[in-house]
Amino acid sequence: MMRRAGLLAAVLFSTPVSGHSFGQPYQLPMPYWLYIYGAMAALVLSFVVFGLFVGRSHFDRAPRYRELSGSPPLRWLRRGYAISTLRAVVLLLFAFSVLTGLVGSRDPYRNFNMTFFWILFVLGGTYLSAVIGGWYGVLNPWRTLSRLCDRLWPAFSTGRFRYPAGLAYWPALVLYMGFIALELFGDVRPFSLSVALLLYTAINLLGVFLVGARAWFRHGEFFAVMFRLVSMMAPVLIDRDANGARRVWLRWPFVGLLGARIEHRSLLVFLLFMLSSTAFDGLSETKPWFNAFWMDPSGLLTQWFGRHPLQYYGDVRIWFIRYEMLCLVASPFLYLGAVALFLWLGKCLCRTRASVRDLAMDFGYSLLPIAVVYHVTHYYTLLLDQGVKIRALVSDPFGWGWNLFGTAITGRVPILPDMGVVWYSQVLLILLGHVVSVYIAHAEALRQFRDTRTVLLSQIPVLALMVLFTGVGLWILAQPLNG
Repeated sequence: MMRRAGLLAAVLFSTPVSGHSFGQPYQLPMPYWLYIYGAMAALVLSFVVFGLFVGRSHFDRAPRYRELSGSPPLRWLRRGYAISTLRAVVLLLFAFSVLTGLVGSRDPYRNFNMTFFWILFVLGGTYLSAVIGGWYGVLNPWRTLSRLCDRLWPAFSTGRFRYPAGLAYWPALVLYMGFIALELFGDVRPFSLSVALLLYTAINLLGVFLVGARAWFRHGEFFAVMFRLVSMMAPVLIDRDANGARRVWLRWPFVGLLGARIEHRSLLVFLLFMLSSTAFDGLSETKPWFNAFWMDPSGLLTQWFGRHPLQYYGDVRIWFIRYEMLCLVASPFLYLGAVALFLWLGKCLCRTRASVRDLAMDFGYSLLPIAVVYHVTHYYTLLLDQGVKIRALVSDPFGWGWNLFGTAITGRVPILPDMGVVWYSQVLLILLGHVVSVYIAHAEALRQFRDTRTVLLSQIPVLALMVLFTGVGLWILAQPLNG
């Protein structure tokens, strides 16, 4: 809420807005709308290229996988004690972060747990999953903890009840929504973060105790679900063969999405929340968003409360928070409605008998690259700014003035990339993610429909939706530049 209060001050005093990536306005060499229209045009061009030159024969060949398990470093990692050591290190890091939050400094910038959890684990773990898929399934600290519970209480993680099929991924979605709400509205400090991690640990252990580790870590633990989705795009994949042996594979990026079908509508909503929550976070820090409520352009709030909202900010702020939380919870369902509408238009154009629900399950994974690049473009600068400060925090993890490794001062120097470089990288990443999504959707259309005309007709509404996503995404990113 501190950053939202700062933005409210910007609205009141007409100062420029700052976002995730920009601390001050940056003057682009061209109007920002030219970049947006250019990206949209490039996306349309990619659709034409795929339609004309990427045919069915391109996807008839099975994706090539090269096993890396036999390389010397991976042979060492596959040994039981190596994996156990890594699991213990990750679990101890989490335990240490909880400890530093409970007894260390209340300053979020001086306490180890804030940077470790929010930057290294949440952001870094997501981006690592996009490169090395399946790493979290091996090192998940909550699963490691459940294995320790098995030693103290045999059969602890076998479960007492069969996981209800109807629950599917809804528990993970609820926890994910709670996590994002905590991030955006909780004004989290080191102590409250540690309490939240302890609560989340208790929820995970309870879930494992009730339905078993296999079911809970597949459907209920939302980091496991989120990282597993991102892992589908990774060029390096860690999985198990039919005999249960762990294997490491090298493949082309994104091939894990080809031909994949979403198994349940709850997983589709989860995926859409990955997209909508990031878009909401960016949108909620813009002037138009704040003006729509606090400036009360319709006059409805003034009539309701009897005075203009800005005249008694302290009393109305709680209503604004509730309004934002409602918008956050509703966001994936609004996206779901938009996806269903455009898929219905495609269904009408190509006259397929497939239901909109089936089409959503078939084409849903084509939205995953968009969700991931939205996440990267909004937050990657935090790794460069705050993430590198972990060098200082390991020397003074509690914020007590220690300097254990001599980096407590020098390790606080951030990496501050040129704002022009940040903007151009964001544009390129947004465009790349949408082009990949068009490619994945084109591959699925070729699998669904026989003739080329039907394939192209079915994809026109999908292309329109992705063009819309491109424009909205870049518009949100450009607001700090536009002042």
